[in-house]
Amino acid sequence: MSVSTLSRASWPVAVVAALLAAGAARTGGAVLPQSASVTLSSAQAGARPVVLTLVLGYEMQCGYPGPGPVTIDLPAAERVPAQLAPSQVLVDGKPAPSVAIAGHAVSVGLAPPPQVMCDVIGPGKLTIEFGRAAGLGNPSRPGVYTLEAARGSAAFTARFTIRAA
Repeated sequence: MSVSTLSRASWPVAVVAALLAAGAARTGGAVLPQSASVTLSSAQAGARPVVLTLVLGYEMQCGYPGPGPVTIDLPAAERVPAQLAPSQVLVDGKPAPSVAIAGHAVSVGLAPPPQVMCDVIGPGKLTIEFGRAAGLGNPSRPGVYTLEAARGSAAFTARFTIRAA
């Protein structure tokens, strides 16, 4: 069907269909990929306290990361305190609404959805930072370590390297 044969009422539908097709062509019709990265303020074995920053990339609605919590499984060799205050963990630069620890698993709450939300779904980043006051400590042995995280049904894996002191 040519553009000239579309009725005025069908124009909006045709435009939306064309935009959706163009978007699917750019991403191959697939959902945007998920990503995870972790950085440490020091990569030296046994360093303590260290700042650990985890960045998760995934599809979000208008930048809202979705309902929490995010569960972070730190490596068994990581030194983790028995308790963490929400002020010691920042979520996108603000104190976490809640934090719970069970061994090396840390559950970090996320803020509630905004009162008004747009309909745009696209790539977004969620940054979780364990500050120095959190008291995390690097593993005592050099090596490559894996951190796992999950939010809802989304699972993430990030690796980091600890080097000799």
